[in-house]
Amino acid sequence: MLVNAILIAVATYFIKFFALSFANFQMRPLIIGPIIGLILGDFTQGIIIGASLEAVFLGVFGVGGSLPSDTEMGAIVGTSFAILAGNDVESAVALAVPVGLLSIFVYNLIKIVWHNAVVAIVDKSVENHNDKGYERIHLAAVFFFGIPYAIISFVVIMVGVDPISTLMNNLPEVVNSFLAIASKLLPAMGFGMLLKSLWDKELIPYFFVGFALAAYFQLDTMGIALVGTVLAFLYGYNYLQKQNQDKKITEAAKLSRTSATSGDDVVDDFFD
Repeated sequence: MLVNAILIAVATYFIKFFALSFANFQMRPLIIGPIIGLILGDFTQGIIIGASLEAVFLGVFGVGGSLPSDTEMGAIVGTSFAILAGNDVESAVALAVPVGLLSIFVYNLIKIVWHNAVVAIVDKSVENHNDKGYERIHLAAVFFFGIPYAIISFVVIMVGVDPISTLMNNLPEVVNSFLAIASKLLPAMGFGMLLKSLWDKELIPYFFVGFALAAYFQLDTMGIALVGTVLAFLYGYNYLQKQNQDKKITEAAKLSRTSATSGDDVVDDFFD
């Protein structure tokens, strides 16, 4: 367990490092799940859990400094616990959602402590035109950011796997049934949140096409995704064709107006 806890802590640090560093590479559960699965020796289960958590957190994304949920920590802890405890996807979802919400408090705490500690130093560096001092503080923030999360992951894996595993295995059947239902409802909520941010009246036909494919043709998610991909390519192609056509019409109209203006000038010159 010690080796696994250290490896998960290292993975957590680099995931958070890339999230804040110059690359600003936000790792989604779809990527984190396989990474954790590879570390813990169950790559296939990591892919399955990562895909399930991605559906749950699909509509969750940060706007500026506001984060509704820490999807990275939720995916790390949920996937780790499910694989180490030998539990299923429902357990991963049940853990990932509250962990993601609780991790936001850690994020806000880090911001409060770090900002209060270095704002005066940064202001003084800027005032004195000390560029190198400012750069050192910036780099320190980037390298420091992942350390608290790595420590949390290490402690949680070392201390929490056995108690959580015992708790999950001894839950009443009604609670397990509720978790199974919730794990199937949460992906729908994730899609709903994403759809809310992207909704447009032009998308209404595609929404009902997807519903018809699932309800009447019994297509699974992969089949509907393939149909959606084809429709997306067709929509994009037609959109580009329409843009090119509008551009040609606009250029022809400009040329026509230019020719008409030139003709009027010739007539005026003739009579003059």
